[in-house]
Amino acid sequence: MRKLPRGLLLIAAALAALPVATASATVRATPTNVDVSQRHFNESEEAIAVNPTNPKNIVLVTNVGHREAGLTAGMFEGVSFDGGKTWSTKLIGDNDNLGDACCDPSLSFDRYGNLFMTYLFEVENTVPIALSTDGGLTFHLVGNIVAPPSGTPTKSSGDNRGLFRFVDQPTITAAHGEVWVIFNAGGPLFATGAPVSGIGQVGPFFAGEVVPNTNNCTYGDIAIGPAG
Repeated sequence: MRKLPRGLLLIAAALAALPVATASATVRATPTNVDVSQRHFNESEEAIAVNPTNPKNIVLVTNVGHREAGLTAGMFEGVSFDGGKTWSTKLIGDNDNLGDACCDPSLSFDRYGNLFMTYLFEVENTVPIALSTDGGLTFHLVGNIVAPPSGTPTKSSGDNRGLFRFVDQPTITAAHGEVWVIFNAGGPLFATGAPVSGIGQVGPFFAGEVVPNTNNCTYGDIAIGPAG
């Protein structure tokens, strides 16, 4: 039998001495469920986002039962800067600088660390856009999407049927220097967007347009391609 050189024997012996990796060693334990709100009342239709510039920064916003909690407006918000171990919590949109928030929050961080939020008001048939540049600790309004002026040729008359007789289920997405929102505009889906050039640097939202062939559609979603 041919003998291996001494150097190869030493390498083989060293490799044999290494511990054998097992499948269980690479499996992480399932995280423990956390009751972020610690409230006795109901929450629903939660939205959650993780900051790509600081993955330990997690933000969630959810509907709350206004009547049972004795409220006229507001949503619950939780913010964590330690990966969800601890949370700071509060009500937002309870007739503060975000107005009379009803429900249906949607959140999206972009690559700069801007956190965008959209939601619905209690009464107004408009869709607000709010921005946070401090990881969700504070928000301010940067847009309020309203019905286009009467007679604006957004799309064909059939597509415009019922436009902005109500608004519902907004979704917001931010990526590649843009932020877009889509929502049910009382029959058709309606979309608009704005350019983003840095932290807190958000341009105006354009007038928006009806998504063709979406009459009687609900729960729209939107994505931004890798090229923007």
